Amino acid sequence: MLRDDREGFEQEYRDWIRLISRDAACRLEALPADKKKAVLKAYEDFRDPLAVFRALQDPERVKRLKGEIISNFIVLETDAITFFPSVYSSAPAILDFAVAMNRCIFCKGLWFPIIALNSAYIQQSSDRMLCFALEHELEMNRIYQSVSLNLKALSREEKQNTMDSALEISANRLKITQQELIEDERLMHRVSMTQPLIPKPYAERAMLILLEANLQRLQSFGRKSLSPEEEVFGNELYEEFQSWSEFSSQTYDLFVREVLLNLRDANRGYG
Repeated sequence: MLRDDREGFEQEYRDWIRLISRDAACRLEALPADKKKAVLKAYEDFRDPLAVFRALQDPERVKRLKGEIISNFIVLETDAITFFPSVYSSAPAILDFAVAMNRCIFCKGLWFPIIALNSAYIQQSSDRMLCFALEHELEMNRIYQSVSLNLKALSREEKQNTMDSALEISANRLKITQQELIEDERLMHRVSMTQPLIPKPYAERAMLILLEANLQRLQSFGRKSLSPEEEVFGNELYEEFQSWSEFSSQTYDLFVREVLLNLRDANRGYG
């Protein structure tokens, strides 16, 4: 990205973060005092990227639901809900929220498949729907692997098609009904209203930092590139990601500051 283009993008992103912080503050304001306090503490804790993700509390449940295939993945959980501009709308205030993240991160010459799930979603979902969520992420991973072989990033339309395709394939495979999908959507909405929200780029940065901090222990999950071209592509992705690392940290700090400012403004004049 050219310098002028990057500077313009960075300013637009900061303006967008300020806009979204108002929605996050409104969600917080609607919570009971004890829950609000817990979410605010999480926002402060997440300033340390290593605090965003942690090991699964119940790995046996996940293994029971998905069998040995899940043992090939680094599976984490988090109290956070990631948000990002909707792939279905160009309106800046329309967001997509995710209770799950699925990434294949290139680090130190290897590709690491990682799935992260929101803790509240894990706790409140049935075995059947948690199995569906995991199956959906596994299907997304399969699609992402085929994309990485093409050595290119996805466009907005391609991201939308990928998400829709993975959802349909996973639902058909497990015979998930439309009513079950509606109930799952309601659960995801409830969770997104009560858990800390973090920008997706910051969550991705936190995921990479956790991986690098635990690389020796997680080395066995990595796979080598299937071609020299894929390795070059991976190194390019890593370098680009690192070039945005400081900016993602700065904008997360901006997001938290703006949330706190909006909360104070909302409570001004009230005892």
